[in-house]
Amino acid sequence: MSERTIVLAGAALALVLASAGASAPPGPGARAGTAAEAGVTAVVGARVLTGAGAEYGNGVVLIEGGRIKAVGPAASVPVPAGAEVFDASGRVVTPGLVDSHSHLGLGPSGGVTEDNEMSDPVTPELRIIDSIHPEGEGPDERQFRRALAEGVTAVAARPGSGNVVGGQSAVLKLRGGTVDDMVILFPADMKMALGRKGFYSSKGVMPTTKMGAAYLVRKALVEAAEYGEALERYERRKAGDPKASPPPRDLGKEAMLKVVRREIPVHIHVHSSDDIMTAVRLAEEFGFLRLSLGHAVEAYKVAGELARRGVAVVVGPQMIAYDDQGRLVNLAGYLADKGVRVDIMTDADVVQESFLRCQAAIAVKYGMDPRRALEAITLSPARTLGLEARIGSLEPGKDADLVVFDGDPFDVATRVLAVFIEGRRVYEYEAEAEGGGK
Repeated sequence: MSERTIVLAGAALALVLASAGASAPPGPGARAGTAAEAGVTAVVGARVLTGAGAEYGNGVVLIEGGRIKAVGPAASVPVPAGAEVFDASGRVVTPGLVDSHSHLGLGPSGGVTEDNEMSDPVTPELRIIDSIHPEGEGPDERQFRRALAEGVTAVAARPGSGNVVGGQSAVLKLRGGTVDDMVILFPADMKMALGRKGFYSSKGVMPTTKMGAAYLVRKALVEAAEYGEALERYERRKAGDPKASPPPRDLGKEAMLKVVRREIPVHIHVHSSDDIMTAVRLAEEFGFLRLSLGHAVEAYKVAGELARRGVAVVVGPQMIAYDDQGRLVNLAGYLADKGVRVDIMTDADVVQESFLRCQAAIAVKYGMDPRRALEAITLSPARTLGLEARIGSLEPGKDADLVVFDGDPFDVATRVLAVFIEGRRVYEYEAEAEGGGK
């Protein structure tokens, strides 16, 4: 991240921290406590931003059985008799925020973390769910709670970028007491990372070059395909020979076989345009189910190629760059304008998870359309993760994950007043201020 970018991001975060000490209006709920899961809850009176393009000035969101039953203007969505009414008049309601690239609960950036197993550059067998602390690692052991209190309801927790193949990611909802309670998708994808690997090159171990990293990915995929063929031969043999022996189980090849068989997508950490195009070549050679790129700071140089191939770019934590003429490039906004599907991330805790909307606010500050910016932290990440039928927008049939703000979500002084996950009120500002949050 450039020095200028750090300053800009730091200024935005400082404003949020400063605003946290300001006096707050009373919580808007009709009464304290969680929504009645067996009945109907109606969130009424708010400006509703669905995340899917629609906006209702005096909107109603009906929730039943943990899902959205209806959403629309008050004139066309009547509130059933007996429903629990959550009065959000004068507020703004959005979908729960989704971060598609996070290391939440895996240790502090720059410290000892649990997301990089640096004993081998290729470790597809590793599962991030076996490293995540469900409350957060020091120095901030309330990371999950703080993220929820800023409207983040789901994250893709990923292995780090120290290895070429880091392991299997997971999607979590920020509720429940254990990782098992939180997981809604595992494995979500295979995390890889291209570019130079300083740790290994310093030891004289491959990869010492970018082409070495690409070779190791190709080698692992070819070996996984061969392992799959051996399994298929065994299945054919055992039909006529009950004593036939299967090939020795190999957890790494077994995991990579999911990529080869297009059962899970691939997410690749890249920065420079040459590594970006290497990732694209790998995706085309091996027919990845989907490819998303994390960081991809130089993606603006090859935006047309990415748009043509349908590659998603997850922008962050660096939100701006400077081109060869020294002109500022608003990365998320530029890519979106060129037809690239864009997510915005924190890379927590490079930027703390609770500042996800502040990352999007930087993009808005430099010209990104606010609707696109909202989509980049709601529906677009849901699509990247293959969960768009369940999360990411306020539409009938989807999980009732939503956030109530007291103002514009991209104003860093705006406060989160309430958060619902699957229809249950899991956070309310007034209760939290009084120490009664759950």
